[in-house]
Amino acid sequence: MKRVLLGTTALFGAGLAAAPAIAADGIKLSVGGFFREAYMIVADDDDEGELGNEHNTDGFFNDAEIHFKGETTLDNGLTVGARVELEGETDGDQIDEAWVYFAGGFGEVRIGSEDEAISVSCVVPPGGTTNFSAFSPNQWGANNSAVAGAFGLSSNADCIGVDDRKDAQKIVYFSPKFSGFQLSVSYTPNGGDERHDDVAGPHVGMPFDAPAESRHNVSVYATYSYKGEDWGVTAGAGGAWEGEVQQSVGPDREEQDFYQAGLNFTFGQFAVGGVFEYFNDFAKFSDDRERDIWVAGGGASYSFDPWKVGLQYSHQDTDSDGGSSGPGGFNSDFDMDRVVLTGNYALGPGINVDAELGYTWIDTDPEDTVGGDDIDDYSGFEFGIGTAITF
Repeated sequence: MKRVLLGTTALFGAGLAAAPAIAADGIKLSVGGFFREAYMIVADDDDEGELGNEHNTDGFFNDAEIHFKGETTLDNGLTVGARVELEGETDGDQIDEAWVYFAGGFGEVRIGSEDEAISVSCVVPPGGTTNFSAFSPNQWGANNSAVAGAFGLSSNADCIGVDDRKDAQKIVYFSPKFSGFQLSVSYTPNGGDERHDDVAGPHVGMPFDAPAESRHNVSVYATYSYKGEDWGVTAGAGGAWEGEVQQSVGPDREEQDFYQAGLNFTFGQFAVGGVFEYFNDFAKFSDDRERDIWVAGGGASYSFDPWKVGLQYSHQDTDSDGGSSGPGGFNSDFDMDRVVLTGNYALGPGINVDAELGYTWIDTDPEDTVGGDDIDDYSGFEFGIGTAITF
């Protein structure tokens, strides 16, 4: 895959040299972004002293970013630009992502701090809203991380890819669309190198290989879409692979593989679809401890302007082997199911109000304890209402 990306870069460079690269107009700056806010109420069934009891019985959640983009089109037809995404609320890294891009008849190339190919292009089921879903990253609901986080994924995540912090420096290529088909490919030299977040600052040389960080990660994702008169279909499949993992203390962690496939259909105002993903060696070490995770589910939605209603279901199965039982032990199995009923009302262009009713239930095997708290089966009802503004 590195050869594919290098070949694409060579073609792109040849295209630059083939014609004068003069901009008819200078770089033009535009500003965009989003703001999400939601209020949640959760009622769980855990007893006093159990690990899942009364975690965030109610609370507010928000997420906001401001996006700055500068772009121009040269006289030879090449579009050149840069994009910087600024976090609206954080006490850490203020810059979310930042990359430069080149687009033309060859497709689009992005270089910088950006998500890997599978995270950008993956097909997800219908039925969720901006704030609420049975799948993360829009899974704002029952706070079961105290239970689920001890075993693996604390949410039924979709399109997460391998462990490269997502925003690590990389090159991403998007092919042109051919009869509905498009290919996305990304290459990450160092999964821990985000650069604008580095304490040492820029221009200090090549990044160090930090312990437990991945290198030479590759992601590939292919999509197909067709829109007929009364129906349409969207399909996607791909994966992400770690090249190698640096480890200096303890048993070596094996490289991760991640695979995802999604298929959606639309029939007029009705949409239905499903997804399956498999995380091979989510945690696997040279001492024979290993953990694999798969997530499957689906959803449906119906639109009748300005309303949209949806229903989603997701299931996560985590299988661990080769060590002790209990939270974090590699001889424990974990299942999490979520069902979410959603509704969305469009107040105007880019302005939405959404709500959800959801239920989450967790099974662990065996039941065990950590720090004196019981790890057992967990379930919780949830209600949420929120707003999403895009500009």
